[in-house]
Amino acid sequence: MQCSRCLNDKTVRNISFNENGVCNYCVEYDKISNKLNDYKRLEKLILNRFNKIKGKYKYDVALGISGGKDSMYVLFQLINKYHLKVKTFTMNNGFLSKAAKKNIDKMVKEFKVDHEYIEFDREMLKNIYKYSMKHFLVPCIGCSYIGYAAMINYTIKTDAGMCIHGRSPEQMLRKYGNDVFTSFVNLGLKDIDDININTEYKNILDSISTKLDDNIKREIEKILYDGIEDKTFREFVPYFLYHEYDEEKIINFLKEKTSWNPPKEYNHYDCEIHNAAKYIYQKAEGRAHRLPETSVLVRSGKISKEKGNEILANEFIKKPTEELDKLFKFVGLNKNSIFLKAKIYNWYLKKWVSI
Repeated sequence: MQCSRCLNDKTVRNISFNENGVCNYCVEYDKISNKLNDYKRLEKLILNRFNKIKGKYKYDVALGISGGKDSMYVLFQLINKYHLKVKTFTMNNGFLSKAAKKNIDKMVKEFKVDHEYIEFDREMLKNIYKYSMKHFLVPCIGCSYIGYAAMINYTIKTDAGMCIHGRSPEQMLRKYGNDVFTSFVNLGLKDIDDININTEYKNILDSISTKLDDNIKREIEKILYDGIEDKTFREFVPYFLYHEYDEEKIINFLKEKTSWNPPKEYNHYDCEIHNAAKYIYQKAEGRAHRLPETSVLVRSGKISKEKGNEILANEFIKKPTEELDKLFKFVGLNKNSIFLKAKIYNWYLKKWVSI
């Protein structure tokens, strides 16, 4: 069964359909769609946030950068449009590519901003990725848990007024209504004066903790609170929640205004094992993993269903043997056991879809 409005089908986790065949993700999106398109109000919301913190901390903003188009564009705008003092950082998740590091080092010099690489204990990364792969088949979910904790921690530790990230609307909204990021979106759509950051973030972090076993929970909390005496949280702000997002315009803008020049395949080029994770997802789900993201574009009216299907048809990749070897060697898991689980999950999906 496929949603009558977007491209989502029964292979999407936690999906349901109403009497009109519309999926729950479309229904949830409609509850906030007016707010997402009211750019006059959104500009006011982001300006209020900037005004509240500007000049009150060592840095106005801590910005995570990967060397990709989105974070570089956000950095340019924070400096040149909003005139904020920015501290940039890059998390080395154990798979940071040389190409990304080279581009990051070049761009921070060009923008003349302070920058720092956040390094993690290798054994800790191994343990969390292994846990993530055993439970979710891929390391990405574990990596995102590390990322949330590290970004919140780093923002406080470096004394920045807020943390900003450059996730695209498709990434933010792909599971809106049914994932951790939903809370960040909902908070972002409120006026900053109506939010108690400490209370709200504690609730978000507690909800994440319920998904982890005790050992991994302790590892994540260690990252979150490491070296912090003042446990007053700073806001985690999605830049493209408040600004229009057009990938082609962003790329052309950067090429015109900066020396940004990444590899031809610039999406996720910062992660050396991105295609390995993508391939595992592909084997487990039996379709392009970008289905929920592409569905955001369809339900928001940015592309047609036909265009969405064309995008997804080009998303399938061949087995990336070297990346898979690198991933499994790092986590110390048997490759066959993970692919067996993926095969079983795929069988379950096919059986479920046929009902």
